[in-house]
Amino acid sequence: MFQRIKGNELKPGMFVVSHGLGTFSSPLVRVGELVVDQAGIDAIMQNGIDHVLIDPSKSAPALAAAQPGPAQAPTNLLKELPATRLLYSDALDYVKQFMEDVRRGTDINCGRATNLVERFVQNVLRNDTAAVTLFKLRGFDQYTYTHSINVSILAVLLGKHLGLDRHSLLDLGLAGLLHDAGKEFVPAHILNKPGKLTEKEFQAVKGHPLDGYNLLRKQRDMPVDVLRAVLEHHERHDGTGYPRGIRGDGIGMYSRILVLVDVYDALTSDRVYKKALPPANALNLMYQLRGQQFAVDDIENFIRCIGVFPMGSFVRLSGGEFGIVASTNNARPTKPEIKVVMDAKMRPQRPRVLDLEAMENTPQAQEIAEVLNPADYKIDVERFLCA
Repeated sequence: MFQRIKGNELKPGMFVVSHGLGTFSSPLVRVGELVVDQAGIDAIMQNGIDHVLIDPSKSAPALAAAQPGPAQAPTNLLKELPATRLLYSDALDYVKQFMEDVRRGTDINCGRATNLVERFVQNVLRNDTAAVTLFKLRGFDQYTYTHSINVSILAVLLGKHLGLDRHSLLDLGLAGLLHDAGKEFVPAHILNKPGKLTEKEFQAVKGHPLDGYNLLRKQRDMPVDVLRAVLEHHERHDGTGYPRGIRGDGIGMYSRILVLVDVYDALTSDRVYKKALPPANALNLMYQLRGQQFAVDDIENFIRCIGVFPMGSFVRLSGGEFGIVASTNNARPTKPEIKVVMDAKMRPQRPRVLDLEAMENTPQAQEIAEVLNPADYKIDVERFLCA
């Protein structure tokens, strides 16, 4: 059932059905979208409307409020960076060698993958979001290789958020690292094609989960749950995925985790056929597919895990200044800490940290007005974040 509210009551996370313009010829404007931040609210309110019609059943409480998580004392980012870069570089070397071995049909070394995942788990347990953000902000741009690493790390992060034990995190991370092994059997010109795939080309791509499964099941002591996740990482909650078209609870838990983080990393990475989306925009897009491609509980847990505005997001504040999300806020996801690094004219300034929650209801109160793609402005987020 729809609900009519005053315009000034509109909050991030609400699904707006329509709003009134108060004119005879156009009394209503259909919106039909989730409001993710203050910029979305401003866009609707710019015509001075009094009321909006919202659909509570499609609203996202996870965007406005979430259950507080355990307090953490993250390692200093600047101190963490060298070890993190070394680990990422080691992982990159392994993935390149692994894929080359698959292409040549030579023996593959899964033991080294296990050792790398152990280091991933240690890193996430030690520093949680901070460590994962450093991986995502890496200076590497080889998507074919980095995607598997990012999926592994993000899967471990979400698994930790869900309370999985260390053994489960190791299996989950291994599944993430190896999930696209079957893509080495897909011709490179198809994987790197900038335009739309033909039906024949798409069928070739759809074969990679089964090809990866068949490759890895020949490896000694490969966990059954890892194999299942590799096979099912392109299945979808509504049964529209592949290779088997299974749905709902028929998809394994590790598989459902990989489904989420695989899509998220793809959306937030530059590809040959599209530019990366800012993290908050990617989450908004994924949230629109809840109950369809993703189970509702799964996507809401993922949003709670990494935050509505993930650490490292480049944002414009309502006061005009620009900054980086320096710390997420589990209790108030739309009120993170922001490291302000530029004035309203995008001129660098001495960094200072603003706690948006602490500033609420004060004359200095600000909101996140817009999430931007740092690449569009040649912003080195990592450098500012560690300043």
